[in-house]
Amino acid sequence: MVLDLGVPERKSRSQWPNLRVGQFESTSEADPYYNCVAWAMRDKRQWWEPSGWPEHYWPNKATPDYSLQAYTEAFETRHYIVCDDGEAEPGYEKIAIYWNADGFRHVARQLADGQWTSKLGEAKDIAHPSLDDLTGDYYGEPVRFMRRPRAQGQAQARPRRTRARQRRTRS
Repeated sequence: MVLDLGVPERKSRSQWPNLRVGQFESTSEADPYYNCVAWAMRDKRQWWEPSGWPEHYWPNKATPDYSLQAYTEAFETRHYIVCDDGEAEPGYEKIAIYWNADGFRHVARQLADGQWTSKLGEAKDIAHPSLDDLTGDYYGEPVRFMRRPRAQGQAQARPRRTRARQRRTRS
């Protein structure tokens, strides 16, 4: 089966070796005008990157380089704060910043149901169940997690049911 991500199959399989047909959902067609950072920020109007190029946006309050600190500062301009992990928390929206040996590679945003959404470069936006779906040599792995309160009207994350919680709710 084909990994239809809006880029050649060979590239898809080499960049995202853990992503399997049937375990993700395409949520948009390929679009070269915004990237994963913009998608995580809910901004489909521009490409977010600290390149200094006029066609790229970067917040004035964020350091204009490719360091983890610079990406952290960029998300802080949108009210995210550093947190411990990517576990779903009711009332919060989270992001995960991926890093490999070359530095920054990707950002994924957590959906209200606990899944993740990612913009794969100029390729498609997808919903995927786990951050591990995109780990590997190309994207590296998540090294920083941040969260902010969900906006009014956004669906809230549901905590995972534990056996103890299930017993309490049945009583």
